Amino acid sequence: MCDEAKIDSLVKTAVLAELDGVEFLQGFDYATLCREYNGIGPEWAGETVREKITEFLSLFEPAALIHDMRFANSDCGRYAFNYANMEFWDNCVKLVKDAYPWWTLRHWRARAAARLAFDFVSGPGGWQAWVEGYHARRTF
Repeated sequence: MCDEAKIDSLVKTAVLAELDGVEFLQGFDYATLCREYNGIGPEWAGETVREKITEFLSLFEPAALIHDMRFANSDCGRYAFNYANMEFWDNCVKLVKDAYPWWTLRHWRARAAARLAFDFVSGPGGWQAWVEGYHARRTF
């Protein structure tokens, strides 16, 4: 699902859109970004489902990359969890604004999709992924 060209494209889009968290990504190499970025959707949904969701919500992929890296580096705390999710929301809105004029139906549909994605990542399933991200990095 991921290669260096894909990551490069997502990072370039994130930079051009002035997304929050771009500087955070610069601390990781391509291999790490590729390993942690799983597209849009929860790990437990499986690759096929995530590929379909990612295809449908491709506009939000740069925001999802930053979000996935925040989750992969979870501190298991509620403040950082909320920060990562609000950053995701803000970044999705920036991507919508860059893609569609505010008066178009596409703009409002994309915003609604962003809201659904935000509600999902900030809900119980998102919290579970946040905690799992923390425990996956623990080595004891």
